[in-house]
Amino acid sequence: MSISSAGKKINKKFKLTETANVPLYRRLYNDLRDGIISGVYKPGEALPSESRMREKYGVSVITIRRAIHELSLDGLVDIRHGMGSFVSEPVRDNIVVSMSSFTSDVADGRLRLVRTLMVDELAVAHSQIADKLGVPVGSMLRHLVRLDCEGGIPLSIDEAFIPPALANNITTDIAASPLFMHLWQEASGISLVQTQYDISVQLPGEKDQELLRIVPDMPLLVTGELINDSTGRACAWVETRYIGYRSRLSATLTLVQHETDRGVVGE
Repeated sequence: MSISSAGKKINKKFKLTETANVPLYRRLYNDLRDGIISGVYKPGEALPSESRMREKYGVSVITIRRAIHELSLDGLVDIRHGMGSFVSEPVRDNIVVSMSSFTSDVADGRLRLVRTLMVDELAVAHSQIADKLGVPVGSMLRHLVRLDCEGGIPLSIDEAFIPPALANNITTDIAASPLFMHLWQEASGISLVQTQYDISVQLPGEKDQELLRIVPDMPLLVTGELINDSTGRACAWVETRYIGYRSRLSATLTLVQHETDRGVVGE
């Protein structure tokens, strides 16, 4: 039983799912966030009061306030002093996603994403991905699927495929973080230095329609990223599918300098 199935009636003790190394306030945050993303709590609607959450979850006021504060920082909740906490209204329909500064934009708060890890498994490498990563067809790869929401509304889904030898240090918390690339490098000692992009437009499959809450003819802006380390080794293939009407991609490129008869030019 979760807050999603319990709805707004909070009259029985609810035990938050125990997860290794995840503090209590974060478990409460995760449950409330899931309720917001799934639509149990709709934009503009008040969350249960502190007293009702204490009764429901059996946690302290400090734990509740910490969880609500984190939801507020992620743009999911507006705290109105003297009134309570309310699910934020969506305010942005066109979100600029910088391909050249995604991680720093998340870290600085310019891109306020909430990431949910949907799948973490070993998957068989089919021919296209095996060719990109330089591994045998049929070999096993770490496969991550993450849903990113902004303002409580789905923005994109990404799928990452990583050779298991390079994914040993990827914990569940790292896999579920919008700062994934930074944390992965810190944990593994890998130095990622180059990304090759492939950009296209596609229509969503059934699973994309379900997770992104879109209709079958809604175009998706799709980026494929082949990520290499300092030795030129392919370390990951990441495909991200953005809702077209909500997203705009940007990038800063450094031109390669070449000597010519008329001096140095950038190409």
